[in-house]
Amino acid sequence: MSNIKNMVDERFELAALIFRLAGHYEYGFIRNDYQKEVAETFANFVNHEAVEHVKGLFGYSDVFLFSVYIEKKDGKFIFIEDIIPFISWGETNARDFLKLFNDFYIDTNYAEFYSSHILYFEEVTQKFVDETYGDIDFEWFKKYVNPSNLRCIFSPSSEPCAYCAIVNDTIFYCLVCGDGSAIVHEFCHSFGTPLAHKWYAKNLEFKKWCDDSVNMEKMDFYGDGRTMAGEYVTRAYDVLYKVQHGGNLEAALAQERNHQFENSFPYIEEVYKMVLELEK
Repeated sequence: MSNIKNMVDERFELAALIFRLAGHYEYGFIRNDYQKEVAETFANFVNHEAVEHVKGLFGYSDVFLFSVYIEKKDGKFIFIEDIIPFISWGETNARDFLKLFNDFYIDTNYAEFYSSHILYFEEVTQKFVDETYGDIDFEWFKKYVNPSNLRCIFSPSSEPCAYCAIVNDTIFYCLVCGDGSAIVHEFCHSFGTPLAHKWYAKNLEFKKWCDDSVNMEKMDFYGDGRTMAGEYVTRAYDVLYKVQHGGNLEAALAQERNHQFENSFPYIEEVYKMVLELEK
């Protein structure tokens, strides 16, 4: 599982910074002193070629996917085993960005900035472990995945983001921020999403629920039925986790049903019943 001393990942923090400078809303929040420091420290690089490159790219989860599919060797970032992650940018954009990503890393001396904040990263990691991560029942996940393959990245710069990614079909990463309360949900994606995609392909009623729930105006990040399917099943398992750890079923279902706006997941109870049937 994660390095619980410092869960703040240099790769993601750097990628998130570039998307912040490019004006991507989801990476532009300034709600704490560290976010303010990041924005101010690198403000002079707003016209860097790496920043210009990502202005037209999709942000959100693709930034995280890119981050966990690279590694640093000899001071330079490369794709892990030269595998391009499945992201909407396409291979050419991904490769071009990686080169510019490395340029930005050197031009800004980001390595020194990151290193100078290690004590702060350890502090926020410890707070997250004490208040959230340390309470996770990893034994519960053994029925579905190998808990040793679960990794958590904590970002102090990028709230309100929470994402997940699978690397080489084995290692499952999740990103959380703020109070980290989304972590169980993100870990549930590791098995909930593959199951959802099977149901979406074979169960016409389930597919209709997912397709009917897509709302491009209010939740463009769940912009198609297949993506919505992964959210539905993951949320159903999140409810199951809460109930099996003493939570109130109706309250948990209501929270998921009205996520972000009223009746955003109107079929959550039906999907939860499908999960229960599978659990028998």
